[in-house]
Amino acid sequence: MAVVKGEVGFQVEGEPYKLVLDFNALCDLEDEMPGLMDGTIEIKSPKAIRAVFAAGLAKHHPGLSLTDAGNLIQGVGIEKAGGYVAEAFAASFGGGDKTSSPQ
Repeated sequence: MAVVKGEVGFQVEGEPYKLVLDFNALCDLEDEMPGLMDGTIEIKSPKAIRAVFAAGLAKHHPGLSLTDAGNLIQGVGIEKAGGYVAEAFAASFGGGDKTSSPQ
């Protein structure tokens, strides 16, 4: 399978997950969070982090809800979750020729 640009793997309680901020996820986020893509808003609030996490999980984990995404963030910790989001954004905009392995 080809590597998807913007994809970051991680694990929660031994279960693998993939966070993908591909074109479709970015479009969904732009609808939910106007200003995200032009830099007029930042992802700082827990609600914004959860929304980005949920959008990123949708490709490989379509049945997960916002609450599920929040539980996964709780499982890895907000600092790590924010790091995964930052890594996925960076990978989606260039230099993302690799996929992170689940840890």
